[in-house]
Amino acid sequence: MKRPRLWINALVLSSCLLLGSGQTTIYGAEQNTAQAPADPNTAQASADPNAAQAPADPNAAQAPTDPNAAETPKDPNAPPDSYNWEVQSDAIPGWPTGPQVAAETAILMDAETGEILYAKGIDEKRYPASTTKIMTALVAIENSALTDQVTFSAEAVNGIEPGSTHIGIKPGEILTMEQSLYAILLASANEVSSGVAEFVGGSIPDFVNMMNTRAEELGCKNTHFVNANGLHDPEHYTTARDLANIAREAFKNETFRSIIGEEYYIEPKTNITDEERWLNNHHKMLVTGDLHYDGCLGGKTGYTSDAGNTLVTYAQRNGMYLISVVLADNAVYQYPDTAALLDYGFSNFHKAVLAQKGEVQCLKPLPIERYLYNLTKSKMMTRFTDTVTVDLPADLPVEDLTRKTSLEKKEQTTEYYLGEQLLAVSHAEVCPTLTLPEFLETVKSSPANTARAAAQSSIADQSSTSAGRTPKTSSSSLGDFFQELNYNFQNMPKWKYPALIFLVTAVIFYIVLLIIKIKRHRKKKKRKNTR
Repeated sequence: MKRPRLWINALVLSSCLLLGSGQTTIYGAEQNTAQAPADPNTAQASADPNAAQAPADPNAAQAPTDPNAAETPKDPNAPPDSYNWEVQSDAIPGWPTGPQVAAETAILMDAETGEILYAKGIDEKRYPASTTKIMTALVAIENSALTDQVTFSAEAVNGIEPGSTHIGIKPGEILTMEQSLYAILLASANEVSSGVAEFVGGSIPDFVNMMNTRAEELGCKNTHFVNANGLHDPEHYTTARDLANIAREAFKNETFRSIIGEEYYIEPKTNITDEERWLNNHHKMLVTGDLHYDGCLGGKTGYTSDAGNTLVTYAQRNGMYLISVVLADNAVYQYPDTAALLDYGFSNFHKAVLAQKGEVQCLKPLPIERYLYNLTKSKMMTRFTDTVTVDLPADLPVEDLTRKTSLEKKEQTTEYYLGEQLLAVSHAEVCPTLTLPEFLETVKSSPANTARAAAQSSIADQSSTSAGRTPKTSSSSLGDFFQELNYNFQNMPKWKYPALIFLVTAVIFYIVLLIIKIKRHRKKKKRKNTR
């Protein structure tokens, strides 16, 4: 009787163990499902018949109440990972902190000076999409007349991807170059871009070579074009920095500026099409609407599935002209990103004048410099050849910049730094024949000097960066000497008064010590004589 009982007990115990292990397996599978709802394998897990038993577990029902697990994957407007990528310009000491943007790479540049105010991955290669057409238009404008007649070939018209942007040009149709440029920059017409490339370059490959050559001339080091319209090709790429430099060069052209600033354009009837074509500007920050940006001067949009959304924007406020470029962005964020960059630039920077064209400054050269450059006067007078401005953080005065001055072939070059960041460069020609009275009279009557604030005096800048370069004056009269002395003192940096006080105190202290020493010496001598 004992054996059957043992067998029955063993059977019951093994059944219990099997049932218990099965429940543990189901619970574990459900936990993984609840913790990783974004996993693509989750859909397969729900097909498992065991998964249907999962909701019966009380612990599993509590898992979705975790806010992070429930909200993060379901929010369609959540920014991509690139939103938190590093902003390079934030590393500059004293620089305003830039905004976070969803674009993988982005830049904000001064259109007049090329100064970079904001940088995020600006040298990383990305696909430009239709922002390519900025270079297409620039090369076309520089190598044709607006009245030229462009006849479109079947290859240009039919050689674009099906479904890509076009305005319905037919083989043999004729547009003027001006009409073609409106179609390229406003309507982003791909077939028109190809037709213009054929007309200007003789063939599309030859025109593309012109584009690449022009990019090299502008200093673009990471740009390579394969076509004139920006349709995707793995070897067709650029960077935010390069594209901003291309956009800056194009903005210098009056025809380009005029076209991109139009909200719409009406293409007249042609030799083939007996109706007008209305071309609307695709840039939503220029046209009336919810995304309109005050001060927007136009730009260029772009999109392919490989490039994502690309956007180049020009804007002007308070005398500042800025260029914004965002690459590898998306439709939801490209305009808010651009607005954030432009707001950052206009709100956090002010334009300062470093040099005025025609302004005269004075520098005392070292003897070796006088010999090397055959300077006939002990004073080296220089005259700025260009007006130089810089965008500085709102609370940063010009005096806080570091200046490095060099002289070569009678041309003075001054570099302006904030920390190790080069902000601007000025050039001045040497005028060795200018005498001191002539110099003082020029400074007094110079409109450039009158217009500038005293804090931005270039002579003060030279004094602060050329320590030890003020030998004795060679003025011909005592009046000139005191006039020059007063002039040089007035144009010294702000620390001149503390330095003068320190110097006078040191001299007085030295005189007092000398008097005490003399008195002691006399007392010693008198004692010796009495002995």
